[in-house]
This record gives sequence, C-alpha cells and structure tokens, in this order.
Amino acid sequence: MRSTHWIRIVLCGLVAGVAWHLLSAISLALLAPDLLAFAQEAGSHPRFGGEVFLAIDLMMGIWAVWLYSAISPRYGARPRTAGLVGIAWWLIKTLQSARWFGTGLIPPGVVFVPLATTLVAAVIASLVGAWMYGRSTQAKDCDRGWAANDG
Repeated sequence: MRSTHWIRIVLCGLVAGVAWHLLSAISLALLAPDLLAFAQEAGSHPRFGGEVFLAIDLMMGIWAVWLYSAISPRYGARPRTAGLVGIAWWLIKTLQSARWFGTGLIPPGVVFVPLATTLVAAVIASLVGAWMYGRSTQAKDCDRGWAANDG
C-alpha cells in the first residue's frame, strides 16, 4: 500500500485552490454578473472579505489533490483521473451552492449559469493540482506520473 504524501498533497492542493479561485472569479465576473449584483443587493448581511473565500478555495484544492492521490492507484495517474476529480469537486461545490437556490434567497435563473460555468474551472484546477502532484512524486521516484500512464 502506498503511503500518503501529505506535504505534497497540501502544497499541490494550495496551487489547485489558487487556480480554482482565479478561474472561478474570472468566470463569475464575465459570465454571471447577475449573481454578483444580486448578492450585493440582497439585503443586510455581514460582508466578508475575499480572504474568507480564498481560504475555502484553498481547502477545496487540498481536498481535490487528496482525492486524486487516493484514487490514482486504482484509476491510474493520468489526466482522465484528474478530470474525474474535477467533476467530483464541481459536484460537491454545486450541491453546496445550490442550497441557496433552495432557500429562495437567490432566484434559479441567477444561480444556474454560474454553477454550470464553474465546471470548467474545477476540471482545470484539478488538472493543475494533479499534474503538480504527479510531477512531485515523479521527482521522488514514488510514482511514474502521467508520462507512463497517458491514455
């Protein structure tokens, strides 16, 4: 059984989290300005700075790289596996975010576009984190990485 490389998982997860944070912020700003405007106008609520969202995104990146490291022995250390991790990440994030629609606080038309557009961001961020994780394990001779398992 392979040992878990926690330092690599955390470091590569932080990179994946930053990639997610940037890509999702760009996609929301470009493709879902209605959601951002609606959230700002939706009444009095405490406003948190971007550091709260960044911290959550970093933790999600670490989770994604951990998931990749856990499933890659079974599914192979390759881009397809990282893509599956991205879809899982997006699904968890979407289910969590969709509850705001369920509360009636945000209308459905405002929330569905950003949920759909962030799928690409989650897959790309997972690919980045998994690639870095594969490269770091390859450098330590622990795993052959994507080069030997492409497909």
